[in-house]
Amino acid sequence: MPELSSVFSLVNYAFVLFFGIVAALYFADIGFCDHKRVYVLTLFFFGIAQLLFYLIMGESVLYKCYPFLIHLPLILLIFLRFHRNLSISVISVLSAYLLCTPRKWFGTFVAFFFDRNPVVSNIASIIITIPLLVLVIRFVSPYIIRLKYESRTTLLLFFLLPLVYYVLEYTFTVYTDLLYTGGAVVIDFMDSFLVVSFFILSVLSLKFSSEKNKAERENILLTTAATQAQKEISQLSAFQQQAAIYRHDLRHHMNFIQSCLDQNNPKEAASYIREICTSLEHSSVIRYCVNESVNLIVSSYANQAAANHIPMQISITATEFSRFQITDLCSLFANALENALHACQRMNPQSQRYIALKVYEKNAQLCIQIKNSYEQPVVFADDIPISRSVNHGIGVQSMISVVEKYHGVYGFFADHGEFRFQASM
Repeated sequence: MPELSSVFSLVNYAFVLFFGIVAALYFADIGFCDHKRVYVLTLFFFGIAQLLFYLIMGESVLYKCYPFLIHLPLILLIFLRFHRNLSISVISVLSAYLLCTPRKWFGTFVAFFFDRNPVVSNIASIIITIPLLVLVIRFVSPYIIRLKYESRTTLLLFFLLPLVYYVLEYTFTVYTDLLYTGGAVVIDFMDSFLVVSFFILSVLSLKFSSEKNKAERENILLTTAATQAQKEISQLSAFQQQAAIYRHDLRHHMNFIQSCLDQNNPKEAASYIREICTSLEHSSVIRYCVNESVNLIVSSYANQAAANHIPMQISITATEFSRFQITDLCSLFANALENALHACQRMNPQSQRYIALKVYEKNAQLCIQIKNSYEQPVVFADDIPISRSVNHGIGVQSMISVVEKYHGVYGFFADHGEFRFQASM
């Protein structure tokens, strides 16, 4: 029986080596298909070294020398041969070591039902090796590989936790037996380590998630701002082109009016002058407020509403816009007015369509209220209007991001055919 136990113990070491090397290489983004020769040679030479050490020095010494015999050379191989970042190299090997723990636990668990027979433990560990390795390669390695694109903080986190576990494991179970004989002190330390690690991971995960959400919101704002800038440029270009046309035709207009006066036809001259004035008024940017950028956006959508025969009431009494970035104001007003315009355009032309914009100041806060009619049902999720159409709904997210950026409050309401957006910031 001792001979059989030694044989299965040796075979189990071979499977441990196979599992650890393959997992570590995959974690370092060194796939088998592209590096078959490296896999074969690495497994062969590491296997020979482990076998000789096992036969000459014994299992106990091999277990204690494993970090210097296998782990450190494997880290250097990944770092020097494949030119991976040193942090990635260490993380790959330590992560592979961590994932050897489940196979060991499975063997111990099965052996528990057979009077803790070491042969049964080794056999169970051997059997679970390949299925566990397949799961690790398929579901874990893609995420470890992505670490090379992460920040130093993330790499440090994934470096320190496996390293601490590695040190504690060898300190308490390999070089000493404190985990089994140290009593309550060691057990409480391990519990504390797990609890502290959990909270560190939780806090950092929340921090990273918050930073990611902030970056996504800023990206939405930048995208929307760029879109609005294009609209502003287009609108200004249209005004500039129209002005150029009028300047070009001014001489012809003057000649025609002079001709009417020479022929003693003042009525026709007056009618022609009124027609020119009306055309100029329609193409002008009406001043609704002191802020030129907001003026331009509001005027642009007012012209679009007029072109679609949608009555639009505008009241802007607020005068203090200096604490807001122009891109944020343009994004907020443009998205809100665009959504209102689209809702009215989808209505029956014979329906009572309207848009009303009111901007005022109250208690040192900028208050915005936009109302519009609608016919199609508005779908809400968590009190936010949503759209299931492709590439729609970004405007609402951008509006929310702007209001939240200035620590404001907002609300969306829809009842009796009227949609309202209200914000204070």
